[in-house]
Amino acid sequence: MTRQPSYTDREQVESALASLPNTTAPSFLQEIRRVIDRTNDAEQIFRLICEDRSRPRDIRFAALYAALLRLRREERLTDYAELTDRHEEEFGNEPYFHTFRAVILRLEGNLTGLLQAIEHSREAARLLPGVPGVQHQVAEFIVEYMERRENKPQPNELKEAEELVDRSITLTNGRVAHYFETKARILCLNNDFETARGLVRRAIELEPREGHDYLRRISQYQTTRVKIDVFAQRADWLKDRDDFRRELGQFRTQQLELLGLLAGIVAFVASTANIASQVTGSSGVRLVTAMTGALILVFSSFFWMSGGRDWRKYALSASLGALLLAVGLMAPDWLVH
Repeated sequence: MTRQPSYTDREQVESALASLPNTTAPSFLQEIRRVIDRTNDAEQIFRLICEDRSRPRDIRFAALYAALLRLRREERLTDYAELTDRHEEEFGNEPYFHTFRAVILRLEGNLTGLLQAIEHSREAARLLPGVPGVQHQVAEFIVEYMERRENKPQPNELKEAEELVDRSITLTNGRVAHYFETKARILCLNNDFETARGLVRRAIELEPREGHDYLRRISQYQTTRVKIDVFAQRADWLKDRDDFRRELGQFRTQQLELLGLLAGIVAFVASTANIASQVTGSSGVRLVTAMTGALILVFSSFFWMSGGRDWRKYALSASLGALLLAVGLMAPDWLVH
C-alpha cells in the first residue's frame, strides 16, 4: 500500500481536521488516526490549533484529541494530564472526555485507578455506543485489570469484555488488528490458549506496515504471545499441582483407613488370643485357625481394594484365608485335636 503524502503545514492539517466526520460517528477515530500519521511535527501543530480560539470548536476539539493521542502513544502521563486539565472547562461535556480521564487514571499504574478508568470508559461507551474504539477501550481496561490482580477472573467480567471486543470487531468489519490482540488476551484468561495464539497471528498479519505505530504494535503483539505461553505453562503447573494435591489427599485417606484397619486387627488378635487361652485345646486351635483365616481374608481384600492388579495372588491368598476360616469353624474335632 502506497504511503499518503504528508501534511507539512498547519493549513493542510486544519483542512484535514475540518473534513473529518462528526466526533460521534463510528469512523471518526480511524479517520483522525490517519490525519495524525500524515502530519509532520504533529504534536506542535495540533497544540497550536487547539489553543487558537478563533478556529471552529469542532476543529479545535479534533486537534485536542489528536494531540492527546500522540501523548498517550508515548505514555507521557504528565503532559497528557496537563493538556486535559487545561481544556476540561471548555470541552469537559464532550463524551470523549470520559475516555481522556480514563487514560489518565489508567496510566497512574495502580489497580484503584484502573477500576476508576473502567467506570469512565463504561460511561463513554454508553454515550457513544456506535464508536468501536470507545467500546474497545472498556474491554482493554477490563482485561488489563483481570491480568494484574491476583484473583481468578470472574465469568461475568470475561463475558462483558468479550462482548465489547466482539462488538468492536463487528463495527469495523474485522479491519482493526489490535482488537484481535485484545480478544486473544481474553481467551488466554479463559484458558483457550490455542485460539488466543491464532488471534495474535491474525493481529500481526492485519497490522498496517505503513503506520507510524507499526513497530510498537508488533512489539506489543509479540509480548502478548509470550504472555500467552507463560499463562499456558502456569495453567499446566496449576493442573499438576491440583492433581498432586488430590492424589496426596487420597493417599492420606488410605493411610487413615489402613491405620483404622490395623487398630481393629490388633484388638481382634488380642481378644482372640485372650479367649483362646481360656478354652480347651481343640477349641483354642479352632479359634486361632479361624482368626488366621479371617486376617488373611481381610488383608487380601484390602490389597485388592487398594489397587492390586495381580488377581492370581489375591485369589490364592483369599482361598487360603477362606480355607483356614472354614477349618476353624467347621472342621471335626479329630482334625484339630
